[in-house]
Amino acid sequence: MVSQTYICNLALSHIGGGKITSLDDGTEKARQLEINYDVCLEMALRDFPWNFARKIELLALTDDTTPGWDYVYGYPVDCTKVLKIYAGNNARVQEKSEFKIISDGDEKYIACDIEDAYIEYTMRVTNPTIYDPLFVKALSYLLAGEISNALSGNASKTSEMVQRYQLAIKEANLAGATEEHIPLEWPNSYLRGRR
Repeated sequence: MVSQTYICNLALSHIGGGKITSLDDGTEKARQLEINYDVCLEMALRDFPWNFARKIELLALTDDTTPGWDYVYGYPVDCTKVLKIYAGNNARVQEKSEFKIISDGDEKYIACDIEDAYIEYTMRVTNPTIYDPLFVKALSYLLAGEISNALSGNASKTSEMVQRYQLAIKEANLAGATEEHIPLEWPNSYLRGRR
């Protein structure tokens, strides 16, 4: 079964770094993995719209206002990357809706011109048992790249791990295209322009 320790040991295997028993086993390897794990997890989730981490929900309207935008919504607490903002009846329309991420210094918000807006986003998933195998592969390479220099001082190994991470993301991109079939619907303005 995939676990945080399994992913960390996979990362160590990429750089010939042995194994750990857990992130709190007291070794330098475990300390470096613990320091870097959460940041690498967030980066790997942001770098590709993983199906296992995709979520759709109605945004929560706030009382805030911002110049140039009709509505200000709360930013979902588990969101790592906004993929799409749309009106509920336009979920399948391939049209980009404009939005802007803003902050008051304490919280993030989403400003847009859509009433009752829905958001499709990549959520922060911390349960490794539901990770896609390609995500596990990608995350392990990214983590290996982050800890490699600290553990071995081998800059070329770090560079190799970053390249392998980028290849794993490309592989996921190719594989991910086959897991979803949604017929394209184009907005009326597009069709009018084609006549």
